[in-house]
Amino acid sequence: MNETIPEWNYLSSTRGIGGNIKEQIDDFQVEEIADPVLDEDSSHTIFKLTKHNMTTMEAIRELSNMLHVSRKRFGYAGNKDKRAVTTQYMSVDGLGEAELNRVFMPDLDIEVLGNGEPIHLGKLDYNAFDVTIRSINLPEDAIEDRMTKIVGELDGSMPNYFGDQRFGSTRPITYQVGRELLKGNYEEAVWTYIAKPYDAEHDKVRKVREDLWESRDPERGAERFPEQYRYEKILLYHLAENPDDYIGAIQRLPEGLQKLFIHSYQSFVFNKALSHLVGEGVRDESLELPLVGYQTSLRDTEGDQKIKEALEEDEVDQNDFKLRDLEHIRSEGDYRKCFVPVEDFSVEAVGNDDLNMNKNRAEVSFKLTSGSYATVFLRELTKDD
Repeated sequence: MNETIPEWNYLSSTRGIGGNIKEQIDDFQVEEIADPVLDEDSSHTIFKLTKHNMTTMEAIRELSNMLHVSRKRFGYAGNKDKRAVTTQYMSVDGLGEAELNRVFMPDLDIEVLGNGEPIHLGKLDYNAFDVTIRSINLPEDAIEDRMTKIVGELDGSMPNYFGDQRFGSTRPITYQVGRELLKGNYEEAVWTYIAKPYDAEHDKVRKVREDLWESRDPERGAERFPEQYRYEKILLYHLAENPDDYIGAIQRLPEGLQKLFIHSYQSFVFNKALSHLVGEGVRDESLELPLVGYQTSLRDTEGDQKIKEALEEDEVDQNDFKLRDLEHIRSEGDYRKCFVPVEDFSVEAVGNDDLNMNKNRAEVSFKLTSGSYATVFLRELTKDD
């Protein structure tokens, strides 16, 4: 049976409103709130990029191709979801307003702000969200009443879980790949990434994965995957030419994706420990938990001991994070706040859902600090898992 993401404990106790998010692209809108430092002598041009149904990395790839520059010349403060309308600050080195204004794509809009200090990960104050929750099977007054009670119970903060998208919403395999890499099971890591099937995926692609999971035939698998599954095809072509070179296959992936596997496993362990604390009624706004790595000192606290237990259950040792065969993705570890603020929550509208007969919708807005997940807050409202 395939692994699934656990149902992390809720901080609030009032029943949720149910419903769905992201039924339409513009049902989920996010805008970065930041104050970039402008400097006319800088070689970096600062701009705001609004994109529709496109991840940050996809947008950078498109801009890189259109402007004929390396992707490494772009800076950004945070990765944004694909199925959304997102506005974020970016910088690019060595290109000016004239070049950026020549970019034309229907799903991208660029507003040049001037020259300034380059944008780096985390260099923003807040993310502001406007979200429509659809297919709610409750009367309008019950929707407002439940959301008011839930927000009151949260009392201005939420558990700082990593959202399910961190692990793969359709195929939650990124943390599994990370776990196998840490354990030195490179063959299992590669085949988990390429072929482990999940029912939520499109039928045609799921069938390819199911067959490949059994056959482990890289040449045939590479031919059957659609062109957009380029990373799967890259790994399979490598294995077809270099049988059993699983370390080499992993290294064919972008370094950022390789690191994501390890970070995803760290996130999964963090969530397990935090969920335990939330379930025990712990609510300390100053509390932090480790994103465990080879230099993390696990303390004699309830949360840290839960992290230790999770590692032991997976047969992972802290020294495994040194990744001696893949040292470029080794991780010392870090710390993350267990609870973060939810600010400026507002119910903008509640009414008939024009897309779903006999259902209602709710439009809400709120702000979160960088690195926090809107889906975690929305999960408290909907409690639909």
